[in-house]
Amino acid sequence: MRAYIRDVRAATKDDPLAHVSDEWFHITLYQLSQKPASEIPEDERQAIVAALTEQMKTLAPFTITVGSPLPYASGLIFDLGPDEPLNELRAAATSAFEIALGPEATAYDTGVLHLTESYATAEVSLDHFHQIHRRVRRVRPSHAPLHIECITLVDVVANDTEKTITWQTLAEIPLGGVR
Repeated sequence: MRAYIRDVRAATKDDPLAHVSDEWFHITLYQLSQKPASEIPEDERQAIVAALTEQMKTLAPFTITVGSPLPYASGLIFDLGPDEPLNELRAAATSAFEIALGPEATAYDTGVLHLTESYATAEVSLDHFHQIHRRVRRVRPSHAPLHIECITLVDVVANDTEKTITWQTLAEIPLGGVR
């Protein structure tokens, strides 16, 4: 995976992209949009962790395939597959939040799950966009395995100016109940 990411970054090094640092790679399964994390009392946080722990016990660790890279106007993402284990993981996370906070806890749609490699820092011409697409298409191998054995509950900080997403880890919950 590291070599794959390194090669994609090398192919786009001169493009207006803010590459996500390795420690901030993530797949968003659920985003609480009901209120900011700073307004969530400790008892609700503990209820979320307990519900996530229960839901994740039912899922075994699994491996997915990362890639191919997909350029968008907003940046560069990695497609993920197969969808089934990821969708089961997302459904379990969603169920946990609904158990802890109710069905109205979010209005955020995670869409097709993906891994963001970079965020665009400027608009590019259509020709430049096609050049990016051709360069990342040439990266070989075009896919890499990623083993998922836990989820992490985080308090996210998005910086629109720097095009970064960072977080403070609140809890790490293993799949299958053991690590």
